[in-house]
Amino acid sequence: MKRVGIIGVGEIGRALVTGLRHDGDTSIEIYLSPRGATTSAALASAFPGVHVCASNQDVVDNSDLVIIAVRRQDHHEALAGLRISGKVVVNVMAGVADLRETLGTDSPVVRAIPLPAIRERRSITVVHPSHPVVDALFDRLGGALPVADEAAFDVFSALTGTLTTHYAYLATLASWATDHGIVSGDADRYLRDLFQGVGRSLGDETRTLAQLAADHETAGGSNERIRTTWFDEANSDALRGALDGLLTILRR
Repeated sequence: MKRVGIIGVGEIGRALVTGLRHDGDTSIEIYLSPRGATTSAALASAFPGVHVCASNQDVVDNSDLVIIAVRRQDHHEALAGLRISGKVVVNVMAGVADLRETLGTDSPVVRAIPLPAIRERRSITVVHPSHPVVDALFDRLGGALPVADEAAFDVFSALTGTLTTHYAYLATLASWATDHGIVSGDADRYLRDLFQGVGRSLGDETRTLAQLAADHETAGGSNERIRTTWFDEANSDALRGALDGLLTILRR
């Protein structure tokens, strides 16, 4: 695979281009759709071997592998009339499981969940079904995690829906601190450092997530108090219920 096309250059499209060009790697030519022309032009200017095409069909015609990354609500309009044959297609649109029918193609279609951290080649990407070309692409961007079926894929997709909640949680902590007289910038800096440290501890795969939580907690201490008084059984059940609701939507 020497040529990758990306149709839809939003946050994930930008991350894909940046990841493919990480550390000056220019081994793959990249072709971008004219949708989001400003972003596409900026990427083409910033990186060698990145080209903005005149149409989505030009993206397909110039590529060996085509990544569809348009917004879910726009995909029927954006892909209307597109002809794809003899290419590998990667669908990164959440909740869109019928892309093959939309495109009317017999080409391999693989669903994937790339996250923004692929720009630094530091994120595992869930894929279904496994495909050697697609697996190799995401292996170079941080790792591919093939799953057995659509049901499992949808569970991982639902988990991805918790990402901004984590940021909102941190923002709430920062707001609470400023309400108690802490300078906003100091609260922000401290929380970023605190949770970056937590993130690094996740790299220790010899301990389960439950073990990591226990190892960071002292009986009767501050962490145990917040976990048991705020993230109690009712809170945990509410989170599970929200995820079940999202999973139902993803499986429609």
